[in-house]
Parts: sequence; C-alpha cells; structure tokens
Amino acid sequence: MRLAPFICLIVFKNLMKILRLNSTLDNKQITERCISLGCLAFSPSLVNSEEEIKLAHFLAEKSFKNKKNIAKTLELEMLLWLCGAREIKKALQKSNFLPNDFILVCLKNSPNEKDFDAKSIPLNLEKKAKPLDLERISLSRI
Repeated sequence: MRLAPFICLIVFKNLMKILRLNSTLDNKQITERCISLGCLAFSPSLVNSEEEIKLAHFLAEKSFKNKKNIAKTLELEMLLWLCGAREIKKALQKSNFLPNDFILVCLKNSPNEKDFDAKSIPLNLEKKAKPLDLERISLSRI
C-alpha cells in the first residue's frame, strides 16, 4: 500500500513540463496556443518554487477526481489553486504575464519553445517551497 503514492509521483513528474520563456508572440496568441496544447502560462512572480506548481497540479487533479472542481479544464483548475482564488476572472488577473518572461506548464503534450516562438530562459525557481507558500495554495479553498 505504501508504494502507490510513490508510483503516482513518478508518473506525475513525467507528465509535466515546466519552462520559462521569452516569446515574440503577444498574450492573446500565447493563450490561444496554451488552450490548444493543454498548457498554462502565468507570471513568474506567482510562484517561488517548482514544488508549488506540483502541489497545485496535484490539488487540481484531486478536485476533478472528487468532482469538486470549479473550472472546466485541468489547466484553469490548477491556476485557481496557484492563485489561491475561487473565481477564474480573479485568477486570470492575478496571473497576468508578459510575453517576454512567463512560466509555461505543459500538462498533456510536450510542446517546446518553437511552439510559442520563444527562447528558453533559466527557470530560477527553488526546488523546494517554503511552508507558507504551500499553505497559501493548500488552504485556499477553505
């Protein structure tokens, strides 16, 4: 019984790709490509670590599994968790990004920089999150 969470973590890690990009496209074009490719783009100021992104993804999947999701797509549900919001409009405002510096999280496919007419830049995120950052995400629906 103890192996199941470990196995899920391995599968989960292989499905997600996290990039930081500098694109020549505008926000609308980036958003359209995100929708078609199953990705999520947001401002780097929204997170401090990769662990926060992984937690938001886990909680979004759990919301869908338990039929407690607010958004219709996993990407938007994940954004709600990242932003600590219950309203999609507020989450979109909070996560607004600049095309010359944004984080792209790919959940379904493995797009690359070329799909967004972009250059990859260093991620500059911590591997581990601070306790308060994780608390902000995990307690946002209470």
